[in-house]
Amino acid sequence: MDMHKLDGTGKKRWGWGAIAGLTMALAITAPSIAQNVQNMSLGRGFRDDPATMKGTAGGRVSLASIAGITDNCRGFANTAPNHTVTLTDNFPALDILVRPDNINDDPTLLIKGSNGDILCADEEGGGRRPQINSRLVKGSYQIWVGSKTPNQSFNYTLSLSEARQK
Repeated sequence: MDMHKLDGTGKKRWGWGAIAGLTMALAITAPSIAQNVQNMSLGRGFRDDPATMKGTAGGRVSLASIAGITDNCRGFANTAPNHTVTLTDNFPALDILVRPDNINDDPTLLIKGSNGDILCADEEGGGRRPQINSRLVKGSYQIWVGSKTPNQSFNYTLSLSEARQK
């Protein structure tokens, strides 16, 4: 199907139907674009502490299989990480906390560092808020926020701070 129209000069021009079809196609693909990894770069003494990012947790792949270990990596997420955080300095302590938007949702957390570090959390922050407080070295960290149940999804806020969060 030709999405162009010939104008009076014999040149092809986009017709309104083609523009509407293109707009519809973009609208349909927009949600998959919105699920791309969110990136953040942090150095020591970063402003707006805690730094936050929002996302949607959950998926069908076990965090243990993504991590390549079975110890303390519970939950399910998508294969792609929810976030990538690049640390431009070594952090003697960085506190990473997941707060679900709905208190009844039960998130889990996996962090994989470019240096091979693997950190997992499940409710260590008390209640239903997984939390990791750890020394982290300069580098890139992929972060997955999972759900306890496969294919369950919910919204959350990921919070990173140089101080212990409650």
